[in-house]
Amino acid sequence: MPQRDAMEAVGPRLILDVGDHDFEREVLERSKELPVVVDFWAPWCAPCRALGPVLERLAHERAGAFVLARVNVDEAPAVSQAFGIQSIPAVKGFREGGLVAEFIGAQPEAAVRQFLAAVLPSEADRLARAGETKAAAGNAAGAALAFQEALTREARHPRALLGLARLRAAAGEAAEALALLERVPRGAAVAREAERLAAELRTRPSARRP
Repeated sequence: MPQRDAMEAVGPRLILDVGDHDFEREVLERSKELPVVVDFWAPWCAPCRALGPVLERLAHERAGAFVLARVNVDEAPAVSQAFGIQSIPAVKGFREGGLVAEFIGAQPEAAVRQFLAAVLPSEADRLARAGETKAAAGNAAGAALAFQEALTREARHPRALLGLARLRAAAGEAAEALALLERVPRGAAVAREAERLAAELRTRPSARRP
């Protein structure tokens, strides 16, 4: 596919060819730092040849917002079987180590853009991550501002609630921390962590509300 080779030469780390031996590292592990869109395709598949250039163009347009990983199903049977690939092209989006969105078939560019919107982090996600980075660096005030800004954009953002609760707990404000933790959605990825912190905080005298 000439278009693929030409576009990959411009920014080789934006587009990767991935197989059975490196899928876990290049997709699952990498997605914990940056979203990864996986294109399951084959050279003989005409719809794949139509969709591939669209995905590649968007990867370069977003300039590092996500990585496009191409999996040739003929050369990666184990990964293809693990993800139940029966029809191609099949496109799956991974973020923070898990599958967050997918579609099958050669979709129009507008539909692909809508898919990317579900895969890429929201502004609240970015603010929450910034808060976590500031908290890890010891900048509690900056972290609190980032978490609060995230919550103004998404009132029940799980990581922002958990991050702000940790700051409140560290400051001895157990009741305030518990109030934040109670807002974490039960199905969130950080729900168990929030429950563990809440259980620990309930043992503190300062957690008793007036």
